[in-house]
Amino acid sequence: MPQGIAEEIIDEIRRRTDLIALVGEYLKLERRGKSMVGLCPFHNEKTPSFTVSPDKQLYHCFGCGASGNVFTLIMELEKMTFPEAARFLAQRAQVKIPEHREALTAKERLQEKIYNINLVAARFYAYCLKNTTEGEKAYTYLLNRGISDETIALFKLGYAPAGWTGFYDFAGKKGASPELMIKAGLITPGREKGYYDRFRNRAIFPIFTAGGKVAGFGGRTMAAGEKAGPKYLNSPQSPVFDKSTLLYGLNLARDEIRRQKKAIVMEGYTDVIAAHQAGIRNAVASLGTALTEQQSRLLRYQADVVVTAYDSDSAGEAATWRGLAILQGTGCLVQIAELPKNSDPDSYIRKFGPDAFVRLIEEASPLIDYRLQQLKKRYDLTTDQGRVGYIKEIMPLLSAAVDRVEQDYYLKRAAEEIGVDENALRSELKRRRVGKSSLPEEKGKQHSGENLIAISPAEKILLSLMMQSKEIAERGRKLIKSDYYSDPLVENIFKEIWNIYATEEAFTAEKLINCFSDAQVVRIVTAAATDPALQDLEHRTAKRMSEDSLDKLKRAWIDRRQLELQRKIRELTASGQIDKIEGLLRESQQLITGNDNSPGRLGEGGDLSG
Repeated sequence: MPQGIAEEIIDEIRRRTDLIALVGEYLKLERRGKSMVGLCPFHNEKTPSFTVSPDKQLYHCFGCGASGNVFTLIMELEKMTFPEAARFLAQRAQVKIPEHREALTAKERLQEKIYNINLVAARFYAYCLKNTTEGEKAYTYLLNRGISDETIALFKLGYAPAGWTGFYDFAGKKGASPELMIKAGLITPGREKGYYDRFRNRAIFPIFTAGGKVAGFGGRTMAAGEKAGPKYLNSPQSPVFDKSTLLYGLNLARDEIRRQKKAIVMEGYTDVIAAHQAGIRNAVASLGTALTEQQSRLLRYQADVVVTAYDSDSAGEAATWRGLAILQGTGCLVQIAELPKNSDPDSYIRKFGPDAFVRLIEEASPLIDYRLQQLKKRYDLTTDQGRVGYIKEIMPLLSAAVDRVEQDYYLKRAAEEIGVDENALRSELKRRRVGKSSLPEEKGKQHSGENLIAISPAEKILLSLMMQSKEIAERGRKLIKSDYYSDPLVENIFKEIWNIYATEEAFTAEKLINCFSDAQVVRIVTAAATDPALQDLEHRTAKRMSEDSLDKLKRAWIDRRQLELQRKIRELTASGQIDKIEGLLRESQQLITGNDNSPGRLGEGGDLSG
């Protein structure tokens, strides 16, 4: 009973949760045979290797080795413990968990409380916007920007009163402690005593997680002058708010992004709001122009194409280009929509209308193409200094190109632009690639090789076939000796298969996984259960493969035993203990002739049909 959750409840959650639908909330999946595949959410990749088996309700990445079921998926993606993931899925599947509140972990209790107090704050700010005299200025500000009442309600916009303790007093009356409000980033301790609201006299933009929970807030000042503070103020880092991992508006845009397979990334709250109100519902904001690796992966899970529509005065910033190179490195096709000078998506849509903005998006230029044009204007390519600066800025984008064909095309163009030998540029690119052993995709693949359990190919084949056939499993139980296994944990896996067949009405890979807590065992079992090359084989083919694999296990054991006997014979000979050699020589000869009283090939001991 994990942290107060009964096993029957866990089973009910598992039964009611479809893994395909769950994974589909985080990334796009496409059918490949009987399985579904997509880009792995746990490492950067350009070719899908993340495989989900609908009938087994398991996933496995053949790139980085990530494996598991509905619970492990949520644990990894949402960084939760097992009890946290179980409760998350229970709520989603409408399974009631009868439990005491003390069963929650300290981290989980705090996050739940912060989400709750953030929701209280969002409702307080929304009330103040439409129902207070003071909120009229913020309400008028939003209306003047063309934001309708329906859109205000959709995005849960609000107003934080100008007083020092408006929200603090309100939440305190509802029983919220100052400590909780501080941890949520809603109030700040005074220098000497007391507390004051973090957000004061600001239009409020709640920032939601992809799942629709209020993670934090952005506030736009309604004051003017030196004492107004920063124009925009965000929530500080908290147990539920990390600006680098969130995209504003994704909770509303995710379905449309997946439908179009295209996302439009903007810079600010009002840009996204104006786009959605105009019917452009695949727009999100990066909460700044510098896209992070986490945001880039989040976009890649949802879309094949990402179009950036940043404010015209932000498009040339170095941080912007670094972020776009990161995004391109995830495998997205990145395009740049160029807005007129002194404009942003919000003002452009209001001035020229949605259709004009959509045309702007459709005419967006590929990232490298756009960058080449910009650099050509910035640098004097007739000088050595200009050419060096041009090469320095274009190389990161060439390195992150979606594919080698695209990379080769733009490399040739760059060489022509600056009048240098193409091979020289290619050598420089290769040198940078060799030095980039820390690329996220390469790191993921290196990590997948860190498998402390040594399972041979023959064992993996047998593992897969035994999970699919009780007949093959029973044959293996009779013919495999303990000495044959490459690792004691592999032997434990095989034994659990036989135990399940002996005690359960039906065998499933998930029942086998539930017998182990070792993550490496889970990876091995899931890989074998989801490997497309080993699924749904004809009976004759499965029989032949199992025979071959058993034979290989035996032959490998014979080779290991022969080496051990030869070593002992050499040691005894060197020490003059000739009388002890005869038995070892006899055993070696028996191994060579096959008279070792061990099982031979399956074909020699009977067939699978009895």
